[in-house]
Amino acid sequence: MKYRGGLAALVIVVAVASAGCSTSVSGSPEPGLTPVDLPTLKVGAYSPEPTGYDAEISTPGKLRLVEARRMLNYLVHPSDIDSDITVLNDVELFFDGEQMVTSDTFPQQYRPAAVDNNLIAGAYVSRTNGDLRHRKKLIISVLRFPTEAAGRKATEEFDQITNADPGRHPIPIENRPDARTSSADDITAISFVSHGPYVILANAAVPEPNPSSLSSIIGKTIDQQLARLDQQKPTPLDDVLDLPTDPDSIMRRALPKAKDYSDPFIFDHDFGPYEPSGQLHFERNPVEIGKAFEESGVDLVGRRAGIIYRTRDLAAAFHLQNVLVKAGKNDEELAPPPGLPDVRCLKLDSSDPFRSYDELCAVVYGRYVAVVMSKAPYSARSDPALYQRAAAQYAILAKSE
Repeated sequence: MKYRGGLAALVIVVAVASAGCSTSVSGSPEPGLTPVDLPTLKVGAYSPEPTGYDAEISTPGKLRLVEARRMLNYLVHPSDIDSDITVLNDVELFFDGEQMVTSDTFPQQYRPAAVDNNLIAGAYVSRTNGDLRHRKKLIISVLRFPTEAAGRKATEEFDQITNADPGRHPIPIENRPDARTSSADDITAISFVSHGPYVILANAAVPEPNPSSLSSIIGKTIDQQLARLDQQKPTPLDDVLDLPTDPDSIMRRALPKAKDYSDPFIFDHDFGPYEPSGQLHFERNPVEIGKAFEESGVDLVGRRAGIIYRTRDLAAAFHLQNVLVKAGKNDEELAPPPGLPDVRCLKLDSSDPFRSYDELCAVVYGRYVAVVMSKAPYSARSDPALYQRAAAQYAILAKSE
């Protein structure tokens, strides 16, 4: 396994081993962090100190978003249904019906079904295969309503609204007579199914008319999503305040939002702790990164202005860093920030669809990997704030021990 970073430590190991021919060293070399002089790091306007994190729960919507973020941990990954469907279009979290239909995900005509049945929370992901000539698409969403009866009623109304368009016809799903599935052209199909207080949406597209293929994709999606939902219980809204907002200080270790509002994102709906399965919905390469999560022992992620991954150990952190900054076909690796040779940075060919960044740096310290990001201005090749954020993030991790 090849590691970038920690070269100084490896050189020392080799030198010691070579000092005497009669000396044998057991074991295998492990990566180490290159020493960093913290006071010399250029952090700009960013604080290099750890800061406490308290989730803002000042409105009913903010309270419901806590549950929506938790639901994202149980949302099925489109790439688990079809390994070709990996290109991220959007991730959304919903806290009521009004916000759901103004999020550029659900059309306005679905408003009555969501609002009248008092949508509590929801999670949504959309991915494609990135091939316009032979397009595949899969949207998966789970919506939570107050009661099982409200969930059933919402399912009926979503389906009625969908089939108000003329020319649609049902598509049967094997062993799922309760799945309300329809299509207008046998290229795209929409399905709704209720499960307790939840409504599951599956919206699939295939390259050419094929109702059998649509039925198979949607059936597989529903089966996997039902199994995921059966692994958890809805959190009563009265108990949401009891959920930990910063488990094991994962959020404290993350870079906070910029005070000058210079972050590439506007909303912070996604801020909070996640299981690896929840974080995977935001990643560019979900199949590769999902494998790296398992190999590196990732067990907790915190999303703030910086995104923190907790791995098994330092070697695992370097391995995850390598995968997170793996360059795509038209991406470009950037030089590391001054004084931080172990940090790796990347210029992306296209902006991230959720946070709108097009460059990032992955920082390693101990068992943690942190990703900071920026949006390059039109007048410059790169944003100077990117390196400042990486420096501040490194200092925060170093001071969080």
